Amino acid sequence: MADSSIKSAPPSPDRRTHARREADAKHDYLAQLLAQLPDAVLCFDRNWLITFANAEAVRITRIQPSDIHSKTQWQLFPETLGTELERAYRAGMYTRVPQQIEYFYPHFDIWIDVHVFPTDEGIAVYFRDITGRRCAETLRDAADRQLQQILHASTESIVCIDRNWTCTFANRAALSILKADRLIGENLWERFPTNKQEPFQSNYRTTMDRRIPTEFEAYYPQPLDVWFKVIARPYEDGIVIFATDITDRKGAELLRDASVRQLRQVLELTTDAVVSLNRNSDFTFLNRRARELLSPVGDVLGKNLWEQFPAASQSSELRYHYHRAMDEGIPSEFEFFYPEPLNLWLSIQYRPYDDGLVIFFRDVTASHKSELALKHQQDLLASVQHTALVATWDIDYATGKVTYGAGSYPVFGHPLSEVSDFRAFKNILVPEYLPIVANSIQTGVETGQMIVQEFQVKAANGDVLWLESRGQAVFADGKPTSLRGLTIDITARKKNEEALVSSEARYRVLADLNPQAIWMGAPDGSITYGNQGFLDYIGLTIEELGGMGWLNAFHPDEHSRVIAAWSHSVATGDDYDIEARMIRARDGHTHWWWLRAQPVRDEAGKILHWLGVAVDIDDRKTFAETLQQRQDETERQRAELETIYQTAPVGLALFDATDLRYLRINDRQAEIIGLPKEKIIGQIITDIIALPSLKELLETAAAGRPVRNQLLQGELPGRPGEQRSFNVSYSPVFNANGIVEAIAAVIVEITNQKKAEAALIQSEKLAAVGRLASSISHEINNPLEAITNLLYLIALSDDLPESVRSYVYTAQSELSRVCQIATQTLRFHRQAVRATSVSAADLVDAVLNLYQGRLANSHIHVEAVYATATKIVCFENDIRQVLNNLIANAIDAMRPGGGRLLVRAHDAIHVSPKHPHGHQGIRITIADTGHGMSPTVRARIFEPFYTTKDLNGTGLGLWISAGIVDRHQGRLTFRSSQHSTHHGTIFSLFLPYTEEPSAS
Repeated sequence: MADSSIKSAPPSPDRRTHARREADAKHDYLAQLLAQLPDAVLCFDRNWLITFANAEAVRITRIQPSDIHSKTQWQLFPETLGTELERAYRAGMYTRVPQQIEYFYPHFDIWIDVHVFPTDEGIAVYFRDITGRRCAETLRDAADRQLQQILHASTESIVCIDRNWTCTFANRAALSILKADRLIGENLWERFPTNKQEPFQSNYRTTMDRRIPTEFEAYYPQPLDVWFKVIARPYEDGIVIFATDITDRKGAELLRDASVRQLRQVLELTTDAVVSLNRNSDFTFLNRRARELLSPVGDVLGKNLWEQFPAASQSSELRYHYHRAMDEGIPSEFEFFYPEPLNLWLSIQYRPYDDGLVIFFRDVTASHKSELALKHQQDLLASVQHTALVATWDIDYATGKVTYGAGSYPVFGHPLSEVSDFRAFKNILVPEYLPIVANSIQTGVETGQMIVQEFQVKAANGDVLWLESRGQAVFADGKPTSLRGLTIDITARKKNEEALVSSEARYRVLADLNPQAIWMGAPDGSITYGNQGFLDYIGLTIEELGGMGWLNAFHPDEHSRVIAAWSHSVATGDDYDIEARMIRARDGHTHWWWLRAQPVRDEAGKILHWLGVAVDIDDRKTFAETLQQRQDETERQRAELETIYQTAPVGLALFDATDLRYLRINDRQAEIIGLPKEKIIGQIITDIIALPSLKELLETAAAGRPVRNQLLQGELPGRPGEQRSFNVSYSPVFNANGIVEAIAAVIVEITNQKKAEAALIQSEKLAAVGRLASSISHEINNPLEAITNLLYLIALSDDLPESVRSYVYTAQSELSRVCQIATQTLRFHRQAVRATSVSAADLVDAVLNLYQGRLANSHIHVEAVYATATKIVCFENDIRQVLNNLIANAIDAMRPGGGRLLVRAHDAIHVSPKHPHGHQGIRITIADTGHGMSPTVRARIFEPFYTTKDLNGTGLGLWISAGIVDRHQGRLTFRSSQHSTHHGTIFSLFLPYTEEPSAS
């Protein structure tokens, strides 16, 4: 055994040399690894001198090789003194605790991710350029803010519900419409129990369970008491519910729609992993991040790459890059998804070195997901903006330059590139809105509050569009820097509002002109309306009907019975039906009246109001035949009143994007097509409707491109043989994967508009001819008078031969006829400002004189007999226009064979519900022996734009004539026959003596 006190011999020089070579080789190996790192590496000694910098560090910091070992960090980068970077460096140096910081270096305009590690000599700093990542985060945050702004600025209620029926998002409009301070986290069925009823429950569950979009309208009772238009759309985590308060619109039978989706994703970022492989593809080094990422495989150090990762050996892409770097020494960079057990997207860099290959890889799974989410979010934002006709913008307050959000819809009627600044915007703004918009902007800047302004602009095609802008000033250091907001196209809404006002006005006029008494009551039984004829009869105003004031219209003996019957109907909802005596205010006489009313209910069965009619049945008590006639008239008027309520201004439909089958259709669209809904749903549109370009437009929408305001013309099944015009818009509906799954359609029939445009042109031509004829008649009056006087003087001459004198007399007669025609023409086209007294002969003869030439040329014999000389008060030019239309139609009906035109006028009495005892006046009949009218023509003869004269007629003559007669409190009726022997048409015009006509 060796003596322990004997020391070991010192190592030989050869052994020391060998150890030094191994240490140097190891040092060189590590230096190569550091040089190959994609991260920048800087080393500092305790005096802050830079002792090492790899190539990436030199590139980012721009230091020179001469700066290493000669200059300190603070000499090279004095601007970092006093910053978070200095504090991190000094903390790592003095506390010996690793530090990490993300720092923006303004001198180089870059963001860097810095890791500080203590070393024996000082510190080592690893950092990398993350400017791209930070920019992506900024874009992501901006997109998220923009989406939030759009959703909260929307006037629609937008609520997101997860698959557990819990609210995950609600915009401001939702909180306002649903009368809630908070909705997020609450269960849909518990917070709004009425949703468990139909149609809410079935539609929501269809969208949630079957992932099918649904759309419906429904009433939600107290505490909301609101009519909603609801659109439910599926998305990855549940459903989005778009709800619009359509209570006002529902009251006017109008429809309105909008839709939006909302999605958020979160991005994840990781650091780089580094491994090295030898020439045998064995792992020789793994850093901490690499071990973390590859931990599902286990410990791979010293093991073969292809054995540990068999999926890599099966990838031709990965093997290509590997052999290219290992065998040819060519670096490469690519992204690759590795399946189980990693399930990661990796950004991989191959860097060859002497002993093999260094692989840098980074987990970019989160980045891939973030990019996908960002793209989906941008697509969603663009889809929302195009569907809702919205453009988002940011205006630089100093320069007026406008920046539009991605996917903005060109709401201004011009490409957004042509409205690039506020000056260009003012050029298209309707001038009267220039001061209004300027004042609105000034108010927003001064108050800092959101401004909402409606205005009009001129589109590139000449149309005038209605827009609504919502915006708010953005301030920096108390000064406005920009205006940020959005603009919505509200042209359709404005047109709907105008249509609503027009519809209400038409309804009130029809109701007031109706000879039948019409009244309405509230659900509590109070009387809220009576048409003018009824109010005139009972001598009360609308205000006096309030409370129990309406009871004063009844005979005192009827009060208790009327109150009991009305109270019973209000309490039970049963129809109101009673016969009672009412007092006529004009003379105090009592008449028997039959009063009926029915409740008008909503879809939930709640009474909205009572709609009633009243009929004077005094004659029925003694005359059974009169009773039956009045009952028939009452039922007819009731049917007419029901028709008044049937309005549907816009057709809506939803098609399958694959085979263009109908998925959904509303009542108006079914009416336009002319088929029941059950015969349309499920059918391919081209099997039902054959319109030119229809299929191509739908295929364009199915390809993902919206179709806006296209004109289609042709025939539909409901009215064969009639050319109709439609304005159509088709919008693609995308699913979560960006694939078009359906096509939304909006159809507006503009047939009457087209006809009105043509009629207006024709009317202007006729008006111009009338003015020309009137002008000519006026101008030739003076020359005619001179010629008349000259002929008179010639006739007085004593030396005039008798043979010449006869010619003078003939010339005087014919000249007198010319003067009469000129006078009648001038009189016919002169507009009256007040009603005048005129006889039937004066009215008719003036028109017959104008048509004397046509009547003679058409071989038509006129027989005019006037059995009355009584004068009536009327606007004589208006009545001549009526007679002109009737006589002109009669002449056309007897062409080319000729016939007889019979005109009669006599005193008459006309009996009507308004004048049950008869109304005195004159009746003018115009009869022809023409071909007569078919039942189809007779049914539509008073419709506007309906004509049997093709291009020679506008279809407005009899429609305008009927209006003129109504304004004179008269009546225009007709009979017609197409019998082979007795054929022709008779028009009867009754005009009262005493009624004062209303001005046109």
